[in-house]
Amino acid sequence: MISEGKVRLRAFREDDLKNSVAWLNNPAVTRYLLNMRPWSLVEEKAWIERTMRNEDPSAVTLVIETTDGEYVGSTGLMHIDRRNQNAEAGIVIGRPEEWGRGLGTDAMKGLLRHAFEELNLHRVSLRVYVFNERAMRSYAKLGFVEEGRLRQAMYRHGAWHDVVLMAILADEWFEKQGRTDDGKVVEAGQGKK
Repeated sequence: MISEGKVRLRAFREDDLKNSVAWLNNPAVTRYLLNMRPWSLVEEKAWIERTMRNEDPSAVTLVIETTDGEYVGSTGLMHIDRRNQNAEAGIVIGRPEEWGRGLGTDAMKGLLRHAFEELNLHRVSLRVYVFNERAMRSYAKLGFVEEGRLRQAMYRHGAWHDVVLMAILADEWFEKQGRTDDGKVVEAGQGKK
């Protein structure tokens, strides 16, 4: 389990199924996801079972729960490339009533700590739709930098939208945490010596 601020990140359990299917079929949530079609209980059950068996060695997928154990979403790393030490991050807070409370920021911070301090990754990237301004602010606060845009790469609700590419490097992460990757404490802005 990974604890960070107001959340804990943990492995999936079978009883997570009922919660995940509910938010995967909520248009307010799926508007920010790649998959927009209705998602069946059978499909989600199969996905959770594959995740619990850890069938994909290039992925780490975790449940986001509040410190009192309430399931609110999921996060993870995909396309983990051990040779080049990079991965792509993804996150969803599946309960709109929980949006704006900092749960996503805390979850992503915990995921980045795991990526850089435990998995020894060098770079974590993500994609975010240009209309998801709340997410872009959260990512920037964590240290992600916009690297580019895929112009009009995504069609949603009758219009074309840009996909923003963002990433954070290990040394940027460690500096933001006030230390270097070898554990030495640094003052903000000093970077690695």
